[in-house]
Amino acid sequence: MYRDLNDYEILYLVKENDDINYEIMYEKYTPLIYKLASKYESLCKKFGYEIDDIMQIGYIALFKASVAYRYDNNMFYTYVMHVIENNIVSEIRKNNTLKSKLLNECISYDNLIPNTKSKYIDIIPDSKCLNILDDFIDEYQWILFKNTLPFDIACIFELKYNGYRNIEISKLLNINIVDVIEGIKVIKNQLLYI
Repeated sequence: MYRDLNDYEILYLVKENDDINYEIMYEKYTPLIYKLASKYESLCKKFGYEIDDIMQIGYIALFKASVAYRYDNNMFYTYVMHVIENNIVSEIRKNNTLKSKLLNECISYDNLIPNTKSKYIDIIPDSKCLNILDDFIDEYQWILFKNTLPFDIACIFELKYNGYRNIEISKLLNINIVDVIEGIKVIKNQLLYI
């Protein structure tokens, strides 16, 4: 159907905000968007973009161009091509900053380790780990020590005594991991005075 209409007729229909008219415009300009997306595909792969992602950037740019176009400007086709290419290049520049590079190269602790069923978080040792069992002779001494601690620190102490890791304690007590580590420092300082 779009072959029967020129750019200005499609643009006029689009300005009426009818979804069918947008589909006509997208159908007409899909080859252009695909051509421009293919041009930048190899650059965008290092940021994790596939051709469909780049084409989505192009479709959004086409929509913006159709809204912003003024009839006194250049031909619509030239204008759209310029806007789509600028949006793709802008996305590449945005993802080429140091901050974005660091984020794109990060691996989540919740990812599975290749060829295993373990997650990265499972193999990271607690750097501030307490060896509490070695510090107490009997359970009575342990109870006396626990009673000298503030309640929140005593909760951390109890969980650490029972073998929980810092990240697990953080989740169980619904507190920040930094607070868990600070609580462990308090416990270690108290242990020095036993």
